[in-house]
Amino acid sequence: MQQVIHAGSTNNTDDTVIKVVSAESTLTWLSPAENAVFKITQDAMLPDIIFEFHTQIVGFYKWSWTIEWEAKASGLRERVRKDKVLQTFKESGSFVSDDRTWKVSLFDQVIGGTLTVSVSVSDKTLTRTVFIKGQNPTQESIARYIASLDDMTGFEKLLEQETHSRHFINLDGEPIVAFDKGFGITQMTNPVPNYEQVWNWKANILAGSSIYKDKVRIAKKYLGQAGRTYTDDQLRHEVFSRWNGGSYHEWDRVSASWVRKKNLLCDSNTGNIGWSMDNEMNKDKTQAQLRERDKDTYSKGSKGQSDDHPWQYQGVCYADHVLGK
Repeated sequence: MQQVIHAGSTNNTDDTVIKVVSAESTLTWLSPAENAVFKITQDAMLPDIIFEFHTQIVGFYKWSWTIEWEAKASGLRERVRKDKVLQTFKESGSFVSDDRTWKVSLFDQVIGGTLTVSVSVSDKTLTRTVFIKGQNPTQESIARYIASLDDMTGFEKLLEQETHSRHFINLDGEPIVAFDKGFGITQMTNPVPNYEQVWNWKANILAGSSIYKDKVRIAKKYLGQAGRTYTDDQLRHEVFSRWNGGSYHEWDRVSASWVRKKNLLCDSNTGNIGWSMDNEMNKDKTQAQLRERDKDTYSKGSKGQSDDHPWQYQGVCYADHVLGK
C-alpha cells in the first residue's frame, strides 16, 4: 500500500516517500546580514556591499532599492543628535536581472543612510535593510585633495574653523549638520547641497571650492575697484569675511587705503558675532558688557536678535577669528 503525504509526493515504490520542496520556500537571502553596518572609506569610496539570494526558480528577477537619511542637527560635539528632522534625503532605483547577486551601486554616488533592498521572484518578495555610515578623512587626505584644486590657497583654514576638518560625527558615522542646515566639512548651506554633497567629503569640498573661488573673484573686484591696490593679507581677510558674511574693508579717504570696517566690535569668545557701535543700544559699552547682555540669546540664532539684543553675525569677526587678528 502506498503512503500519501500532503505537501509531498510518492513514487512507484511501496512504503517510500519522495519529498517535494516548493521553490518559493527556499527563497532566502544569503548576504548581507539584516541590519549590517557598512562604512564609506576614508577616501570617500562606497564600500563593497553584495546582496545575494537563493532560489530554485530560473528567470529574471525584479530588484529595487531605496536609501534614505534624516538629517538632524549635530553641532560639532560627539553626542546624540537632537530629535528634530531638518531635512530628509532619499534616492531609489530599480532594475531587472537574471543575476542572483547585486553589488550595490547607487547611481555611482557615495551616499549613506538606511539602505533597503527588495527582490521579487515569481509572486514572492525578499526585503533586507542595512546601514551605510561614514568615516572621517585624514588631514593628509584633505590636504592632498585641496592641493589638487586650483586657486584654493587658505581654504584649509576655513575647514579647520568650520568643522575642525571633520565631515562626520564619529559617534554615529553621519555628516555634521548645523542648526541652520550647514552640511559637512565646509558647512555648505547655499546653494543647498544635494545628497552626495552632504555625504561625500570630496564632493562637499568641491562644491565649497566653487563658492570659495567666487568669493575670491568678488573680493579682488571689490578691493581693486577704481585702480586701488591691496595686499595679500587684505585679500585673505576680504575673502574670509565674505565666506561668512559681507565685506571686511572700507575705503578710508584720509589715508587713501583700505581699512577694517570701523565702529564694529567683535565678541572674541565666539567665531562670528559682533556689534555695530553705531547702534544706540551698543554705544559706550565694552565687549564684556555687551557679551553679558546678549550671550544667553546666541543659542537662539537669528531669533535671539532683537532691539534689546542687537548683536549680529559678522563676516568681519569671522575673518578676524580665523586669521587670528
